[in-house]
Amino acid sequence: MDNINMNKRHLGSSELEITPVGAGAFAIGGWMWGEQDERDSIAALQAALDSGVNWIDSAPVYGEGRASEVTGKVLKSLPPSDRPLIFTKFGLHIVDGERVKSGSAAQVERDCEAELVRLGVDCIDLFQLHWPAPEPVGETAAACDRLLKAGKIRAVGVSNFSTAELTEWAATGFPLHCVQNGFSLVRPEPSLEVLPWCREHHVGLLAYSPLFRGLLSGTWTADKTFPPGDHRGQRKDFQGEHLRRWLQAIEELRALGKEIGLNVRQLAVSRLLHEPGVSGVIVGVRNAAQGTGLAQLAAPLAPEAIHAIDAIANRARRP
Repeated sequence: MDNINMNKRHLGSSELEITPVGAGAFAIGGWMWGEQDERDSIAALQAALDSGVNWIDSAPVYGEGRASEVTGKVLKSLPPSDRPLIFTKFGLHIVDGERVKSGSAAQVERDCEAELVRLGVDCIDLFQLHWPAPEPVGETAAACDRLLKAGKIRAVGVSNFSTAELTEWAATGFPLHCVQNGFSLVRPEPSLEVLPWCREHHVGLLAYSPLFRGLLSGTWTADKTFPPGDHRGQRKDFQGEHLRRWLQAIEELRALGKEIGLNVRQLAVSRLLHEPGVSGVIVGVRNAAQGTGLAQLAAPLAPEAIHAIDAIANRARRP
């Protein structure tokens, strides 16, 4: 079955055209995912780009700049004509061990300038508020608009927003091109709740954690363990009855995939891409092998396959 990795999509109402799958840089920051070798990180991103992916998603909080610095090293090695689109974020940092959110005008500007330096670019393609912040949304939106007009960014996004929060941003009158929310067969709600609003307002949706932190990779077993520093070791999602139900669902997905020539990862990602309003899906990479297969995750699905995937996922989500 032919893949659809080169069928680029518009990101909302922006001028950006993106491949259906992008490379996520969260794990290469070396924060919350255990130790990460920089050589593996560089190889992962290079392999993802070689496979046909044309965008990378990072954030300052991913290792407090490490992920963006590594991304910058990859960009520096490429001729300008081969450089991918760069998406990053602002407004979330770790201060004295605590997560601090800020959408103040000063923070927006500081994070933009810092990311431009780390990435080694003159313009960020997509700049996203990482989490809703305590400051008035009008202040944040206006600051982003100033960056747009100054040519330091090309598009504006938000992440982890509800429909009410998106409506509040839209009421400011300032541009908003996309929202990045969690979306997976395991936990579809964060995106399904906002997709009708996105379609109505021509705002693209970027889905993160489509493989639910690796659970839908199709490689886990019941005795799966995690290294020190990997946050998944403390999550109930990856233990006990929840894990058992989803391992059973993965076996059902594997059987379905054999019938139509796709693996579990392709089924999990492609199903999301067939949801109207989804512009792209972010899949994290940590090594060259993961990067090499990234663009092949997007595949066409017949309506019968979509119904079968949904039935398997619905059964697994029931308590």
